[in-house]
Amino acid sequence: MTISSPTRLEALLAEKAGRPVRAGEVVTLPVDVIMAHDATLALLIDEFTRLGCAVRDPDRVMVTCDHFAPPARIDWADLQRAVIDFSQRRGLDLRLYQGICHQLLLEDRRVTPGTLLVGADSHTTLAGAVGAVATGLGATDILACLATGETWFRVPESIGVTLTGAPKPWVMGRDAALYLLGHFGEAGAGYRALELRDRTANGLTMDSRAAICCMATEMGAKAALFVPDAVTAAFLRARDGAPWTFPDEDAAACAETLTIALDALDSLIACPHSPANIAGVREVEGTPLHQVYIGSCAGGRLEDFAMAAAIVAGRTVAPGLKVIAVPSSVTVMREAMRRGYIHTLLDAGVCVSNPSCGACGGIDKGVLGSGETALMTSTRNFQGRLGPRDSAVYLASTAVCAASALTGRITHPADVWWEEGR
Repeated sequence: MTISSPTRLEALLAEKAGRPVRAGEVVTLPVDVIMAHDATLALLIDEFTRLGCAVRDPDRVMVTCDHFAPPARIDWADLQRAVIDFSQRRGLDLRLYQGICHQLLLEDRRVTPGTLLVGADSHTTLAGAVGAVATGLGATDILACLATGETWFRVPESIGVTLTGAPKPWVMGRDAALYLLGHFGEAGAGYRALELRDRTANGLTMDSRAAICCMATEMGAKAALFVPDAVTAAFLRARDGAPWTFPDEDAAACAETLTIALDALDSLIACPHSPANIAGVREVEGTPLHQVYIGSCAGGRLEDFAMAAAIVAGRTVAPGLKVIAVPSSVTVMREAMRRGYIHTLLDAGVCVSNPSCGACGGIDKGVLGSGETALMTSTRNFQGRLGPRDSAVYLASTAVCAASALTGRITHPADVWWEEGR
């Protein structure tokens, strides 16, 4: 009998287990990095204390205060104080108002290809952009992981995704993520992993890769990881100041394979009330908007600010339209300021807020009013996610959001920016 070669995920988990593993097998593995944020760590503090637990390895833990950043209500302030005190008493790596947890992981030198990372948030899959095995866990599992330094997994089957072609100037990684959501739906990749291989003409940026891996959880995936390549090596070298090299790697024998030809892809949009309710922007253009929001772990990186600034430069946003931009980290904000992107957005009438999760979870910095419609780069658009149940949220790339900010209605970016000679 011929035994197929392991998928990349199986090979990485086998290294952690010290033996071969296959999809469907249940394994208990040591974890390299554990992440929790203010909205989730607060759920386990009392039980952790009641059980008399100690954090097994504080050096492997990151705690962020990003959801209530800063708190707008007394109960959120009390909750965050408990998180801060818990973290400081145990010597944990506390990132207070430094940005969104997932972006901070991407910027952290502990997160490298092959790192096994768990986080108390479903979008932890974002760290797969650098080739890490990253997945979200519930608060109870994170409690056990903090106490023991390990957790169990059922090894997922892998879906091989190959990206090819040269995308149009306005097509971003977010559009590839929306394409995948249209293909799989909300559950079509349930408890499987995406193994992504970049065969595009110039290589997708790390920011675009992060957008794709972030949204993998919306299609039910347990993890998503890009196979490391020259883009990964360049990112890690710039981040860590150390050389990295990766050999070319052929696609493994995945349970399912899919190719996305980016040269044939146009701007996509997720319509209310599902991130998998996908349409072409041309199908819904002209829809009136009350708010445009650029930010979240799916769309607040430097690439997003560069795109937004390029589109709105020398113009102003539509009268009466609320336009909000929230950087995903302090690092992103500093660089966006240095390059002039923030000034350009401010000059155009955009409200630029401090790095945080902002309105994404319906917490602050941009919740909607009754009957309002928003276009956002964030992760989800379920009914009531951003406030009132009679509000509506569309999800799209930053290019679409910035173009629409100029007109006050859903607009294809090619119609406002890519004119001849601009």
